[in-house]
Amino acid sequence: MTDISGLTAALGDRYRIERELGTGGMATVYLARDLRHDRDVALKVLKPELAAVLGADRFIVEIKTTASLQHPHILPLFDSGTAGGFLFYVMPYIAGETIREKLNRETQFGVDESVRIAREIADALDYAHRHGVIHRDIKPENVLLHDGRAMVMDFGIALALSAAAGGRMTETGLSLGTPHYMSPEQATAEKELTPRSDIYSLASVLYEMLTGDPPFTASSAQAVIMKIITDTARPIQELRKNVPSNVAAATAKALEKFPGDRFESAKAFSDALANPAFTTAGLSAQSAASRAEASGISKRLFIAVAAAGILMAAGFAWALLRTPAILDAPIIRESFALPAGERILGGVGTMAISQQGDRIAYVSTGAAGTRTYIRRTRELVGHEIAGVVWTNMAFSPDGRWLAYTRSASSEIKKVLLDGGASVSLGTVATATVRGLSWMSDAAIVIGSANGLWTIPASGGTARRLFARDSTALQFYPVVLPDAKTVLFSTGPTIDVRRLGVGSLGSHTSTVLEIPAVTALGMRDGHLLYVTNAGILMALPFDLKRMHATGDPVQVGDSVVVAGVANGAVASLSASGTLAYLSGQSETQLVLSAGGRADLPLIAEQHIYSSPRFSPDARKVAVSVGSLSSADIWVYDIASHTFTRLTTEGINAVPEWSPDGKRILFRSDREGKRAIWWQPADGSAKAELFYQPDEVFNEAVMSPDAKWLLYRTAPSARHPSDIFAVPLTGDHQPVLTLVSGPSNDQMPRLSPDGKWLVYQSNESGRLEIYVRPFPNPGARVQVSNEGGTEAVWARSGRALYYRTPGGIVSVAVTTGTSFSIGERKLVLTSEYVTDATHPNYDVSLDGSQFLMLKRAGAEAKPITVHNWGQELREKLSAGKKP
Repeated sequence: MTDISGLTAALGDRYRIERELGTGGMATVYLARDLRHDRDVALKVLKPELAAVLGADRFIVEIKTTASLQHPHILPLFDSGTAGGFLFYVMPYIAGETIREKLNRETQFGVDESVRIAREIADALDYAHRHGVIHRDIKPENVLLHDGRAMVMDFGIALALSAAAGGRMTETGLSLGTPHYMSPEQATAEKELTPRSDIYSLASVLYEMLTGDPPFTASSAQAVIMKIITDTARPIQELRKNVPSNVAAATAKALEKFPGDRFESAKAFSDALANPAFTTAGLSAQSAASRAEASGISKRLFIAVAAAGILMAAGFAWALLRTPAILDAPIIRESFALPAGERILGGVGTMAISQQGDRIAYVSTGAAGTRTYIRRTRELVGHEIAGVVWTNMAFSPDGRWLAYTRSASSEIKKVLLDGGASVSLGTVATATVRGLSWMSDAAIVIGSANGLWTIPASGGTARRLFARDSTALQFYPVVLPDAKTVLFSTGPTIDVRRLGVGSLGSHTSTVLEIPAVTALGMRDGHLLYVTNAGILMALPFDLKRMHATGDPVQVGDSVVVAGVANGAVASLSASGTLAYLSGQSETQLVLSAGGRADLPLIAEQHIYSSPRFSPDARKVAVSVGSLSSADIWVYDIASHTFTRLTTEGINAVPEWSPDGKRILFRSDREGKRAIWWQPADGSAKAELFYQPDEVFNEAVMSPDAKWLLYRTAPSARHPSDIFAVPLTGDHQPVLTLVSGPSNDQMPRLSPDGKWLVYQSNESGRLEIYVRPFPNPGARVQVSNEGGTEAVWARSGRALYYRTPGGIVSVAVTTGTSFSIGERKLVLTSEYVTDATHPNYDVSLDGSQFLMLKRAGAEAKPITVHNWGQELREKLSAGKKP
């Protein structure tokens, strides 16, 4: 192993080593910071035992010959040298995955994609060959796909090693080239290789991209080499019928045993791949004779030469020149500190990690307000992006842009992280955004209660992605690395959601009967998601057939879920770095007052929501949820008893009748959603109270019991609207109170029944408004810097609402007119919010607040580097008897 302390000391004036990325038989690769140029680089350090045999001086001389290669499909060499006895070379650190990593995940590439990638590699090889450089080690591990574009890595390194070692290659056990992709002349240890050797290796890579396997496979390296020397690869079209004839013919020609029978240049190979008329039917008689001769001479000659020493060297071929694998990198778990008094804001898309795993975007809140930060994972602190508070954050594939929305806004924006003003991309009709994911550099997928949409990353019109049931929600999309599949959570209601999988190509989707509030991605054949209890799960899944292949497995826990109506505060990068807010999803019901410690009201910890004081403040009704259900419970403050009220269906958002004798609640039972009510003492069963014509999310009775107010769920036809149903008289029409292109939520009437308070995103962010009731009239904006979850004081002389910094009280005057007075922040701490219904209540005299506080220790932001390795270990452990 490399002595990291010695390496750090030797290179400390030029490079700051951040962490190990991987290791192989030849070298260890580190992520480092180039101090002179202020950039991230990949620092590769040869193993000491190999460096000792090669010799530093000769290695440095030879490797410098490759530094002049400048080509769009060649990863350049930045630096090389020796320091403290270490041989090293430096290349750009570029996000992406190798062909090998993509093959491991997808098995085969699309035909057009395979040909395009092969032609890009051929272009790089042609350039290098014309400059006198042969790669000698073309293989899937040595081609990086950066935004889908091929970048050939370690160009010339094999040549440098070969030249530096001179005639002592056998002594080192180093056989250049990986057995599956060696040309026959490499396999027989020819001293002089020509560009046609690289062409053979490239054809082997193309063969595997098209068929899923290299041309020759066997149980050992020796057996592979023997097949390369003696056997003929199966025709590609036998393995994949839709491969065009010219592509199959060109690949077969490039795989000929004798170099002279292959293409004369990489450009000629590339041209043949692009020429539909290309065929090998017209091969000259001389070529045919060469092939006939190969059946006799080659076997006798190649086997005789190979038997002497090649089989011995082949055993070393796998490890000694393979690219260091990320799989071997260490698992590093860290928590970054926030300024004193600040915390991560738990909510929709308030934490995101770049696909490269090197940047985290997050929103924090504290006494100074709510702020957005970007933090590099190599840094200890984040850097504030002044003046903005973002949600639904998502990094572009190259990590240069961040897409986002403002709170509860339907407008999509993006900002260049290296500097620049935000750019508006467009809006999603009649829907509040719930999650963003970049499909590619060209498009972004948008989640909403109105389905999944796409919008051009350069700006334009948003279009629906899937045809769907108008009652289904499609939240928190995650586009998988294959750029063909999207995961999301979906369901008929905001709190009953399942895992959804959709095809971006066919625009079709499938709903799995797997409870999930947030999808994270896919790794190692498993869909990854978080339940509403904050449990991280992995579901074995076949993407080709779009169905599960086994049962879900728990692979983590304690992920904060910002209310079942929202989602998990977690993000997974394509590189395998996991970022999440660690904490319990269970909450505790507490009485809070400014300046005093919270007083637990109920000892038990559950997933509580929507707590409500009875009219006399002697009891509390609250919804208690589990993984797949929820019920209404009643707590008697005097007797300290906690009693379950409902026993059927999924029940939520309880509200007391004005006389305190009954509790109204929303219930999903008997195949439909409706408003039910039940005696608060449990003396009778629940009864159907009212069935709205459309799907709704919340309902509340007026103080005089003459009206029922309800708010619809967003749908394909309209956003959230507020209606009133007369409870006296026969066949009176339903009143539309607030309707329009915005989302209008959480209606509640003043104690005198004359004023309606609600929240709306009509301005682009959620604010609190008041308007007359029941007759129409001008509205008054109450909040001035955003506001949600408005609750009236029982006296009617104040309104309370929530901001990111805490609970604000504003003095109000009601009567024939409405006016507002001073605003004061009356409660600051970390309490659980909700996007559906007020998640707190106020005592009769306004001195105490009934709040939900997350159980356990304060939530912490956690980053796990190389979490994919940890996932594999947990999945492997789960398979053991």
